[in-house]
This record gives sequence, structure tokens and C-alpha cells, in this order.
Amino acid sequence: MLLKRILTAAALAVLLALCAHCCAETFLITSDLHLTEDRAAHTAVLDALRRAAGSADAVILLGDSTNNAHPGEHALVLEFLLSLEKPAYVIPGNHDITADISAFIDLYAGHGWDRAFSRDADTASCAVLTEGGTCLLLMDTCSGPGYAAPMGGISDTACAWAAETLAALPAGTPVVACGHHPILPAERDARTPGAVGLAEALRGVKLYLCGHDHGFAAVKAGGLQQITVGQPHAFPGWAGMLEVTGEGLSWRVLPLYDAETHRAMREDAAALAEGMARGTLEGTIHEGDEDAIRWFVEAFVLAMTSRLDEEVCEEMLREPAAQKWREITTKTVVKKWILGLLENRPQDVRRIELH
Repeated sequence: MLLKRILTAAALAVLLALCAHCCAETFLITSDLHLTEDRAAHTAVLDALRRAAGSADAVILLGDSTNNAHPGEHALVLEFLLSLEKPAYVIPGNHDITADISAFIDLYAGHGWDRAFSRDADTASCAVLTEGGTCLLLMDTCSGPGYAAPMGGISDTACAWAAETLAALPAGTPVVACGHHPILPAERDARTPGAVGLAEALRGVKLYLCGHDHGFAAVKAGGLQQITVGQPHAFPGWAGMLEVTGEGLSWRVLPLYDAETHRAMREDAAALAEGMARGTLEGTIHEGDEDAIRWFVEAFVLAMTSRLDEEVCEEMLREPAAQKWREITTKTVVKKWILGLLENRPQDVRRIELH
């Protein structure tokens, strides 16, 4: 314990010196690559991310970089990170790990843990000071009972470590917290086990970045802005770009593909939404109702592209098709999701400023 305190004190002394020279820096943010050993299947998305990374100072992968945690999948992730030729930070997702979290840390030691000024002894959580002076709090949100549990989990020890680490930072240090699982409710009520404790530990932090849900979403509660980052190879084909300056944090989405590719992705998304609508309406009083199906597809595409402002939501909810969806009494998961999204007026995730 004494050695740990001495090391922490030394690290903080370095922080104090470095933070006097903080400068603006940008981070390319992406999540849920779900890479498999089929390299050809991932060429387009990895090439797109490499191009996008050219205008960033560093890259952050928010977990589920692999699909099955197979050695060949991890090898492809590491090869991609090496090709970026710039700092990259990797946190574990539930698809990336087995029961032994130390194996993940060993694999990705050169992408966060080797530069950590503070580490939680019981999980894969660590804190890193970037070259520009930003503190990245890289949280292991898979440390609950059963590492492979889809909803993950955040241990009490990790929350205590996070609070202690943040409290020891020099005043004015910009902080960006990152984890794989959402900790604030967005379009659904489900919470990651331990999320309440982590949200409390992050009191005073402005931004928490996460993935897991495979779609873009933003929600703010108690002063903490959560941004969920979607898959870069799924519609709308975005990554995130975060700029950290002395004035605050600036987030924007970054389109990764050309117009033709984006159009094809949009058509695939619309086909997916139509299938969801038809499957949900099957066996109900509105089975096969083309107007109800059209309405759902339109709402789905608007949601994916963060176009559901207050005026659009009100207009969509006034349509007769919305009432048809309200009348469904079976298979209501999709119904609750789409109506809840419209009624709660989601944040526009395309650009968010935090000062």
C-alpha cells in the first residue's frame, strides 16, 4: 500500500507539471467493430477508420472490438491499431474477454495500461494522461459477476478507485470517462449493474463515452453527458470526433463513407426496419398495415440519423399511424422503444458542446 501511494504521488507530480502545458487535441471515437477472422469482411470499415484517424491526435475503441475474443480476432485488432501510427486506447467489451481479464490487459498493454498513472488492482480500469494533458478514465464495465454477461457490471472497487483517482487530479485537468456499457438510461430503462455507483463516482465529470447498444444516442443527467457511439459499419456510418480544449469539450459525428455507400446503407437500414415492423405487427389487429409499416420505417431512419427534434417528434406522434402502434397489445418491445423515443424527445447527437 505504501509503495502504491508513493507511485501515485510521483505520478501526480508529473501531472502537475504536464497540465501546465495542456493543448487542444482531438480523438477519433468508435465502438463495436465486432471483428472476426474473416479479414475481407472488415476491409471497408477499417480503411474508413484509418482515413478518419488521419485528422485526429489519438483513437479510442470503446469495446467489443472482437466478436468472439478469438486469438485471430484480437490479432486483427492489434494489426489495425499498429497501422494507425498514433496513440490508441482500448477498453474491454463483453465480446472481447474471457473469465481471465488479465489476458486482455496483456494483449493491449501498449494501448493504455503502459501509460497509466493509476490502475485499479481488481479490474482492467486505468487512468491515462494524454500528450495534450487530457485525463482519460478508461473504465472496465465488464467486471461484475460473470465477465461474459452481456450487460456487464461495474464493481464497487472500480467505482471507489475512479472516485479516488478523480479526487487526486490537479484542478482544471480535463477529464473524459470511457466505458463499454451505458450507465445512464437513454431510450430504454435497462441499467448496467453497478451503473449508479459509477455515475456517482463520476460526479463533476462532464462526459462519459460508451458503446454496446450499436446505435448513436445521447442523454444527460446530473450534469453528466453520456454519448453512446454506434457501429461504424452500420447505418448511418459514423464515427465520433471529440475535441478537448481549455474552453471545454466539442463532440461531432464524422461521416465515414461516400454518398453512394451511405445511400446503400440507408436502404439496408430501411429494409431492416420494415422487417422489424412487419414482424411486430404480425398477429395483431394491424398486421400488414402498410401505413403503419411506412411510419415505423420513417421514424427508425430519422432516429438513426438524429433527426428527431421536438417538432418532428410531435408531427410523427400526431399521425394516425402512431395511434395504430399504440393499439398493439402483444409483442410490445419494439412498440415501446419507438413510441418512447418519440415521446422523450431524444438529444441530437450530431454535435454537442460541453463548457
